[in-house]
Amino acid sequence: MRSRSTLFLMEQIIVIAVFAFAAAICVSILATSYLQTVNAVDTKNALIAAESAAESFKAFSGDTNRVAEFFGTAPEANGDVFISFDSDWRPGEAADFVLHMATRHGDFNIILSDISVTDMARGEELVSFTVATRGVQNE
Repeated sequence: MRSRSTLFLMEQIIVIAVFAFAAAICVSILATSYLQTVNAVDTKNALIAAESAAESFKAFSGDTNRVAEFFGTAPEANGDVFISFDSDWRPGEAADFVLHMATRHGDFNIILSDISVTDMARGEELVSFTVATRGVQNE
């Protein structure tokens, strides 16, 4: 009689261990999935912000003063524009994400801007590309 209860108890312990192992795997998968979703959302929002900056750059014919004014900031002395975003992707003082527009001049009145968006918490560049327009040069 005693050996049956011992076997039953061992079986229950093994079943609980298997379920605990399966639960640990499921939690790990869910956590990884959540982090990938957050990263995908941040990358999508970074791309939208960078595209908006690129379109503004082209619309204002490369005038970084007007681009900076459009986004409610001021350009640096060298013409670079920095736009800070909070964790909900609202422009402002918080610098969870930073968009950087580095402008350079090419031949034939072509103005180039290297646009990148960086996640400051991870120190990771989310989006980076170059846009060109023909236009005015800042004085």
